Amino acid sequence: MTSSHTTASYKNLAAVVIDTGTGYSKCGLAGEDRTRAIVPTRVGRHLNSEGDKTPYYITEEAEAACSTLIRGVVTDWDALEVLWNHIFYSKLCVEPQELAVLVADSPVSPRTNREKVVELLFENFGVPAMQTVHQALLSLYAYGRTTGLVMGSGHGTSYVAPIITGELAPLNLYRLDVAGKDLSEYLSQLLLAGGQPPPKIDVLTHMKETCCYVTLDMVSELCQLESKNRLDFVLPDKHILSLGAERFRCPEALFKPDVLGLNQPSLPELAQISISQLEPHLQDQLLANVVLEGGTTLLNGFSERVQQELGSTANVLSLPHRAMAAWLGGSIMASLDSFQTLWLSRGEYQEEGPWAIYKYHL
Repeated sequence: MTSSHTTASYKNLAAVVIDTGTGYSKCGLAGEDRTRAIVPTRVGRHLNSEGDKTPYYITEEAEAACSTLIRGVVTDWDALEVLWNHIFYSKLCVEPQELAVLVADSPVSPRTNREKVVELLFENFGVPAMQTVHQALLSLYAYGRTTGLVMGSGHGTSYVAPIITGELAPLNLYRLDVAGKDLSEYLSQLLLAGGQPPPKIDVLTHMKETCCYVTLDMVSELCQLESKNRLDFVLPDKHILSLGAERFRCPEALFKPDVLGLNQPSLPELAQISISQLEPHLQDQLLANVVLEGGTTLLNGFSERVQQELGSTANVLSLPHRAMAAWLGGSIMASLDSFQTLWLSRGEYQEEGPWAIYKYHL
């Protein structure tokens, strides 16, 4: 994993680190322990009088915006360029032509998307060097590890990735099409079923994040519900929504996807499947280092439920700021002396094209 260029060109450059998720993009400078900005991964697009779409614009309004990614995969590269332009020039106030850029690669993104990222950064932003690194590996770095079983759940997708000494295990990655966005939509359905109109999506998402929790025993929780106080949530217009069983029925979809009509294993089941064909000592090593990443894993009770389902031999690690784990791992990795030979340089790109990115198994 070495390249032909020396470290001298980039060692003294501050690098930009970008983790563009389905819901939010985290960005900042390598070597720092906090992001400089977090922006919604969405842009707006007006319709002109003829009904034709006009160029994109940056907006914070969820109702007026369209997503740049769907379930972790870029679906509109023009929109992504507008978003990254906003990040570089407005949020970070940097000139991308002067800085190397490390991009967290979505765990479910097609390999060919790496080529598109390479072209976008070199051709449209003129960066001197760049690199893409698997999000799961970056998350491990945030925990100070290079071996572990990464369990991620963000806005658009959930996944499990076993990584051994910095490399994805042979059986690669397992995904679950239940994540934060799906939970918000399910909460909306539960509210409607209970005769309560759900609020707008941003308010609904905030309600989910602050009021919902993962239970260790659904049957017991349902039996005790009547003896527990319901939780009132005050809407921006001062109306009140009263939440009961919706609070724990909503995130249960991560552990029982069939409630959403999906015939898929749960996240803990995917974890067990992902390591089942590895050597026993590797299974033990991975279960001893189960790391959580992504905003949806911040739901109260999530880590305890994962621990319960994986069993006593598992050790579930959960950083308080694990929603930013991939970005933080990128900040750490891009600032290491040992990483400086791993930048893909503009010269290499010009000589070999975007396929040069595949020389680096990151």
